[in-house]
Amino acid sequence: MNAVGSALFSTLCAGTALIAKLGGTAIYNTVAYQGAAFPYVLFFKAAGVEANTSPRRVRKLVYAVKAVAQDDLQEAGEIDDLIDSLLHEQTLTVASWGTYWSARDGDISYAEPGEGGVTYFHRGGMYRVWLAGA
Repeated sequence: MNAVGSALFSTLCAGTALIAKLGGTAIYNTVAYQGAAFPYVLFFKAAGVEANTSPRRVRKLVYAVKAVAQDDLQEAGEIDDLIDSLLHEQTLTVASWGTYWSARDGDISYAEPGEGGVTYFHRGGMYRVWLAGA
């Protein structure tokens, strides 16, 4: 499902308010590189199933999309709001697929302690993306 990752990346990069808040295109698929500047957005496929309900291929996927901020809970929440405005009930353009549903299905919210007393705040959502073969 590399096409979905590309679609998510393109959609998030098109959000000018999000890019401004991040200070650039600090958006990563699956893992941020070591030493990446904060804040950033991280997304990854968390689950996926084949619907097998018709002859037409249907995929039901769940992607985690979250902000990661260092020592700033409010900033992580503000970035989450910007992500949500770009993805919740919006149409993704996925190569070779038709997207017929995309919606936030749950929240991600936790703090991760780091070395030297640093705290990394993770705020985001689980987004369902349903695709039908084109």
